Amino acid sequence: MLRQRRIAIPLAALTAVGMLASDLYLPALPSIQAQLRASMFAGQGTMAIFMLSLALSQFAWGWLADRYGDLRAIMAGTVLLAVGSVLCGLAPDMASLLIGRLIQGLGAGAATVAVPALIRRRFSERDSVGAMALVATVESTVPAIGPVLGAAIVLHLDWRLSFYLIAALAVGLLPLVSRIVGRTAPAAGSAGPVAGARPAWMTWGFVRHALSYAAMFGALLMYVASAPHLVTAWIGTGVGGFAVLQLCGVGAFMVAATCGAKLAARYGVERAMLGGAGLQILAAAMMMAQASAGLRSLTVLIAAWAVFCAGLGLRGPSLMSRALSLAVGNPGKAAGLVMTAAFGMTALATMAVAPFLMGGLLPVAFGVAILVLLSIVLVPDAFRLHSGQHAAKRT
Repeated sequence: MLRQRRIAIPLAALTAVGMLASDLYLPALPSIQAQLRASMFAGQGTMAIFMLSLALSQFAWGWLADRYGDLRAIMAGTVLLAVGSVLCGLAPDMASLLIGRLIQGLGAGAATVAVPALIRRRFSERDSVGAMALVATVESTVPAIGPVLGAAIVLHLDWRLSFYLIAALAVGLLPLVSRIVGRTAPAAGSAGPVAGARPAWMTWGFVRHALSYAAMFGALLMYVASAPHLVTAWIGTGVGGFAVLQLCGVGAFMVAATCGAKLAARYGVERAMLGGAGLQILAAAMMMAQASAGLRSLTVLIAAWAVFCAGLGLRGPSLMSRALSLAVGNPGKAAGLVMTAAFGMTALATMAVAPFLMGGLLPVAFGVAILVLLSIVLVPDAFRLHSGQHAAKRT
């Protein structure tokens, strides 16, 4: 466990900086639009172009990690993130800011892909679950603290400082990450290059697990994108209710991720995935029941969301670890493909639900239920309680 923490926590901090780049500046958007004399549409475009470049970069970074090594991919991506952040801070107009955000998104994508691939190379399947859970736990704090810190910067300082802060954090973490990645040799039993191995995307077992993870990820972000409307328009509370919802979800995820890592280490990843799937089915049922009853209660909504996030904490790291285990010899490309599918699923789910949000919780609950069931149906063999090693050798 000590080795997991020594490797995972600095890597988690690096991925968190990339995620912070998407959240930290949001409270400053009105100030940015006013100072740069830009429209609201252009201001929203700063988020859209970041997410688009982040999504499109995933597979490229995975290929680079497998071809040139995790360290080079992480270093190159972090430098791009820092350069893009500085360009955003110096931007004299909205066009320059959009270019900076494009470069930021491309750079942030490296850690998103290379970190899980690196962890899978360094640890056995069971041990990698614990390391990925640590990374996810650190990452989960960003949606909670990012907007709060960004609001403080806008209120007391200049919005450009938020971009300079991202650049400083990225550059500051580089020496530590470089030392860890360079000194750490792959553990016995970890996924390394195998002569003659088929490409990850040619393996049906990997594809199923990748799509399963993507469906679960899509359910998560589709709900997060819809939650502000549910809290303010459907339930009728202020934006503070959304903050409470997020904090409770993050807390449930962090506790469950820690428990899930211990469960996977002791009993195998199937147990963790089974427990998480059960919780997510329960959460979907709770949402459907609340919507059907027309119960506009923030407390009940938070309870269902906390159960869903707890299921994600149990299931998410194990499902990612299993997917990368099935992609023998190609963890970088595999991680890139998983995250590309995840962002794509998120976009499709969010667009599918958006026209029906006036109907309140019901369309969101229905979307969550469909995606959770899809993610379970795709990997029925994952819930047969046999050894993780045997399951990884299938396909």
